[in-house]
Amino acid sequence: MSRLAFLVLACVFMALFGCQRDAVAPPLVDITEVTPRELELGDHLELRGAGFPQGRPARVTFEGSLFRAGDRPVRSITIEADGTVTTPDRLEVILKESLIERFCGHGDQGAHATFRGDVEVAFDSATPGAPPLVGRRRAITLDVRPSSVRAAVLEARANEGMRVLSYFGIVPGPITSRGLPIERVTPGSPAHRAGIETGDVLVALDGVNVRDVGDVVPLSARSTEITIRHPDSGNEESKTLSMLAYAGERIPTELAPALVIVPFALVILLLLVAPGPRSLALLELRIASSLRQKRILDLAKTLFGKGTSLVLSILVSAILAAVAFLAPSSSTDLDGVILFAIATVLLVASRVAAARGFVGSLRVLLDVGTAALSMSGALAVLIAHHGGVSLSDLARAQGGAPWEMTAATHPASAILGFGFAAALVSVLRVQGAPILERIALLLCSALATIVFFGAWHVPGLEASRGAGTLFLGGLLFVLKTWIFAGAVWAAAYVAGSHPSHDLRRVVVRRFVPGILLAAGLVALSRKLLPSAALETACGATSAALFVLLAVRLGTRVRAALLRPEPHASPFL
Repeated sequence: MSRLAFLVLACVFMALFGCQRDAVAPPLVDITEVTPRELELGDHLELRGAGFPQGRPARVTFEGSLFRAGDRPVRSITIEADGTVTTPDRLEVILKESLIERFCGHGDQGAHATFRGDVEVAFDSATPGAPPLVGRRRAITLDVRPSSVRAAVLEARANEGMRVLSYFGIVPGPITSRGLPIERVTPGSPAHRAGIETGDVLVALDGVNVRDVGDVVPLSARSTEITIRHPDSGNEESKTLSMLAYAGERIPTELAPALVIVPFALVILLLLVAPGPRSLALLELRIASSLRQKRILDLAKTLFGKGTSLVLSILVSAILAAVAFLAPSSSTDLDGVILFAIATVLLVASRVAAARGFVGSLRVLLDVGTAALSMSGALAVLIAHHGGVSLSDLARAQGGAPWEMTAATHPASAILGFGFAAALVSVLRVQGAPILERIALLLCSALATIVFFGAWHVPGLEASRGAGTLFLGGLLFVLKTWIFAGAVWAAAYVAGSHPSHDLRRVVVRRFVPGILLAAGLVALSRKLLPSAALETACGATSAALFVLLAVRLGTRVRAALLRPEPHASPFL
């Protein structure tokens, strides 16, 4: 028994020492320096060291914590990027827009980010089946600046930062690469009570290195942690200042759940308890009446087509999927105005081609063109709101989750999206050529999906550029395009056809006031910029409202279908 125990202990001893020897084995790739430490779009992050094999792609991985100004920190994050070996001792990573978004966030919600953690470089081994060549540099700090934030948003953050400093009782000096110098501290202020003195340097706030006044945006409405460097000793000291007496214009992110729960409860109360308007009840009965006359298979054939129309639908869907797959990583970008112009020309041409005679064609051109102008007005207001006309810019301003889509995060965007869809429904109610109509409907639906409904973004993977994510994004984009097209077509089918001369009256009475109202809301939002918490709450409430409306509509339509169809008695 003792000999057996001795053998077991010897095996354990050898296993432990063997594992320890493997653990302390020196890496084949050595990283000695990472420069520069402050990055923005187009910069080259250089990793210097030894053992970089030329001719092989490098996979650079950042693992650590991410701090964004005014946003909750991410304590554990992994960001991957592609690197290029320029010399055996130098590797470069180009800061593209997709990588910037992984650090800073997308759209106007992007903020200066401070990354603290490790960077790892991996190369596939030249020998099949062998482990990759890996090198790691620990405890680095990177500061990344966003590139897609509007100037008005940056100005609002700078004003907010100055208000925070004034609340602290700090008079700042000119910003430097080492932080924000403190020229004067007001006696009796929170900074004075915390022991901050004139000449100190404000280095960081809530984990974010202060590189601009706009970085002085507290995360919480309760307290904030600041890091101060004393110039005489060079030592850094962290201090916690109370924010309870501060009343800023920005709503803290910690209040977002409360902002979501209260409107959501009101929405449930209105939709599920309060009786609906008579117009909605009539719409439900009309939908039920329309569904009695056709089967689901007949509706699907009408939407997707059959024969040549079905082949055309598949071809256009494949093209849209290819656009969604290539757009995030392509250097060339398609202008949204060009895509809308093509779709509008096809839409108007389909109506003109079905008209009779020269006078009839001219009248239809005038009437349908008026509705197309209202659609272009809705897009123009939204483009002015986001400040970009390319499809990538319009897609980048939103996320993939329902509450992050443009149509949900801002009341003006919701009005514009509804107006765009309603104008398209009104045009489809005028008889047109089927082939041109199908192409135009799909292109308009694709444009609406890009502008209003999250484009090709996969929720939670908006900045990922992996092949699997791009493929999934393409499928999701096509699916959302067909859902929008189906909803518009169904609305036009239920509403029935109408003469084209009624279209101008509808545009003037309904669509133009809506566009003007949305333009006023956009102008107001440029003066009172909503915070991320407010946009999240608005988006969540809007998404919940849409889902509940759809559930209510579907339930009541189903109930109407189950009831026997009313008929007149022959004795009356």
